[in-house]
Amino acid sequence: MRKFNWWHWVQIGIPLLFVLLMPVVLTGCGFFGGVYSDVAGTPMPAQYTGMQKKSILILVYTDSSTEFLYPQARKEVSSFVAYELRKHLPKSKLLPSAAVIKYQNDTPGWDALPVNTIGRHFGVDRVLYIEIIKYHTHAPGGRNLMQGQIEAHVAVYDTHLPGSGRVFSTVINTLWPKSGPEPVFHTDSSAVLYNTLQRFGRSVVRCFYPWTAHPE
Repeated sequence: MRKFNWWHWVQIGIPLLFVLLMPVVLTGCGFFGGVYSDVAGTPMPAQYTGMQKKSILILVYTDSSTEFLYPQARKEVSSFVAYELRKHLPKSKLLPSAAVIKYQNDTPGWDALPVNTIGRHFGVDRVLYIEIIKYHTHAPGGRNLMQGQIEAHVAVYDTHLPGSGRVFSTVINTLWPKSGPEPVFHTDSSAVLYNTLQRFGRSVVRCFYPWTAHPE
């Protein structure tokens, strides 16, 4: 009887196993690369770190057309940004948005005042100024297609500095769904607006703390 040569099959089996697993390793999928990439992500540094442990006023500007179509826009944007600030900068102190909006409503021409002047009026350290450029739930030119968009100039003002006091500036442009407009019957304006606001608030506040990016 011929003996079973186990060493011969080990020599064949190990290279074969290596060949079978190689595509998994190279593509970064499965239980090798995929788990690591999902957990580790990509570290993203804060763009501006001067918001920690500061008193903050969120000041939102909307033009007359946005105010007419979305009269709650200032309150909505302030609320979602405030939520993210409290979550990720818990040692900072936020001025209630109701007090800021009341000041805007009671002060004709407030938008012509220097932002730092408004900040000093309330006695805060920083003003987070959000100037809305685009704010809508329907895709441009498509009444039957929905895609939320909030685009805004975002700036931070240090009220303790002379002059304008602006220390940070960027543009945030948020779309939802990111994949493109959807037919009206697939969703509704409330859901679109909620998700767009949520993503916008998160994008704004991510400028002020380090975070880890994951593929969406």
